[in-house]
Amino acid sequence: MNMTKLTPKQENFCNYYLETGNASEAYRRAYSCENMKDETVNERSCRLLKEYKISTRVRQLQEKLQEKSDITKIEAVKELTNIVRARVTDVLFARGTTIKIKNLEELPDHIVSCISVMKKVKGGIEIKLYDKISAIDRLSKLLGWDEPSKIDIHGSVNTSFLEQMSNEELEEFIRGEIDRQGFNETPKE
Repeated sequence: MNMTKLTPKQENFCNYYLETGNASEAYRRAYSCENMKDETVNERSCRLLKEYKISTRVRQLQEKLQEKSDITKIEAVKELTNIVRARVTDVLFARGTTIKIKNLEELPDHIVSCISVMKKVKGGIEIKLYDKISAIDRLSKLLGWDEPSKIDIHGSVNTSFLEQMSNEELEEFIRGEIDRQGFNETPKE
């Protein structure tokens, strides 16, 4: 249930955000942005997404989608865990130099779901299982095991030309930059 009152454009933004996963693209679809610079769209979409009523509505819509979804987080973890634990010997058996595929009808579903490719090739059949490293990586992210990356960014900006300006020149420069960057524009509702 939508407890917060949103404008139609804000509601569209929330739905487009869920559809695309991209705040800027959602903003472009929900608002008139033909004359806006990309930087302006990016800044406004981020600001809009941080608003309490917008973030609350996005969470509500995500929960609704989760309820409708066939798969839960527990099921996703289970599938990824199956991939991590699957072994080629679950699908094949070897005796000497002979390798045979086990009867697929007799394999448990959790093993069959780990097969990514099965095709005829010259001289036999090719079977590939899903990548264990990718499954471990996804599990780590899903379970929150991976720590956020820290990136130190160092740099400098030459501001000496600003220091040489009078207060009036500085104010004029700032107003010009605000206009140039499009920060004076407000979303059209």
